[in-house]
Amino acid sequence: MNLNYFFEVSIIGLILSADSFSAAVAMGLRPFSKKDALRFAFSSGSAEAIVALIGALAGAQIIKRFAAIDHWIAFGLLASVATHMAYEGIRDLRSKEAKEEKLDFHSFTKVLIVSFATSLDAFGVGVGLGISNKPLTPYIISIGFWAFITTMAGLHLAKRLSQKFGPIMSLVGAVVLWIMAFQMLKM
Repeated sequence: MNLNYFFEVSIIGLILSADSFSAAVAMGLRPFSKKDALRFAFSSGSAEAIVALIGALAGAQIIKRFAAIDHWIAFGLLASVATHMAYEGIRDLRSKEAKEEKLDFHSFTKVLIVSFATSLDAFGVGVGLGISNKPLTPYIISIGFWAFITTMAGLHLAKRLSQKFGPIMSLVGAVVLWIMAFQMLKM
């Protein structure tokens, strides 16, 4: 494998992981264990890789059918999670008991929804890879690897921020997810 090819594969994976990082920062504002972080990072990395592979295998036929609504699906999923996070942040700011209460990390269902909602751009890249007849394995591994790494980094960055700012960071996280949701509508 030459250096340019390695660079291309790595950059594509890293670029696609930007949404995973942003979502991890938003979701990581609640306390989480190492197990929660690994579960979310694995979910995020797997979703990116699986969706890219599905895009590559499905090709242009599926993108033609769903291109008109895929951004609405991603918008709806991210907007609902953002709204719930904003509700929790406002509730925690108003409630004195919330400051004493230990919050749990997000449910696995919410983690899966966010993981797949942020991986829809990987579908388009996968379609492009399938059409280009490039070897899929290195790209799929890179996409999954970088989503895993950036999710872990985003969670740990959020953990440091949330320890200092608590419910305010939940509101910031909600705003980040809302921005991501509206960006999906521009696609």
